[in-house]
Amino acid sequence: MRYSFFTYLMTSAAFVLALNSCFQTARIELPSPNAVSSALVHATAPLRFEGDLHPLGAGTVRAYVELDARSRPQEIGVILTEAALDNLPNHAAEVVLPLPTQAHGTAFDHIGFNWRSHGHDPMPIYGEPHFDIHFYTITPEQRAEITAVGANLGKVYKTPDAELVPTGYVMAPDSAEPGMGSHWVDTAAEELQGSPHGFSRTLIYGFHDGEMTFIEPMVTTAFLKSQQDDESTFAVPSRYTRAGSYPTAYRITYDEAAEEYVFALTQFVPAQPEP
Repeated sequence: MRYSFFTYLMTSAAFVLALNSCFQTARIELPSPNAVSSALVHATAPLRFEGDLHPLGAGTVRAYVELDARSRPQEIGVILTEAALDNLPNHAAEVVLPLPTQAHGTAFDHIGFNWRSHGHDPMPIYGEPHFDIHFYTITPEQRAEITAVGANLGKVYKTPDAELVPTGYVMAPDSAEPGMGSHWVDTAAEELQGSPHGFSRTLIYGFHDGEMTFIEPMVTTAFLKSQQDDESTFAVPSRYTRAGSYPTAYRITYDEAAEEYVFALTQFVPAQPEP
């Protein structure tokens, strides 16, 4: 993302609200109060399934999924050991984390865990060292087709149907990234409100060819080292193009006993194709 989008955000918001096209869509189905009550009665400790360990810095990173008593995914995320914050490379790096097979009920395929040693554009906003945690709805092979150059730029910047865009989100101009797509930012995000606000954590959406490609929490190393916990709901589309469970909140927590950080998408709800 480049600095040019900062002054463009407010005019883009009006444009997004006017968008409309005709993709095949899926509607979020929230559980009924009776279903929630039944789930609470039969609740048990969630089952956690973890992926392989991957080295990063002086520690490791791994993906995980948690299932409820009915084997439905209720949380997917990344576990980063505290030691990983030591000896991080002085350059940008990505660790690709396959999700455990038990996450198949979600809309997500894998996670790209990106270390941004010097931040990224726009530097006045996102220039702090931080992690970008991309939860991808597409496969690595599909990511490879996103070159973000030449004719592919038309697909990167293709405007989605308005119902596929969360309320308040606008596309950041010049935000095309290979393997990702375009980046969409929340105009209400704290880091976009000017001084004295700043970037510590936020949530980005990605799109390519009019469809969502990722949901991306971002968090600075400074916030992690403060060992604060944060859980926030976020704006979601009213419709999706793919069936599967989608999150409505994310959390960043520090486990003092385990000396680990957790980055998670939570509070999943199902989306079913419409007739």
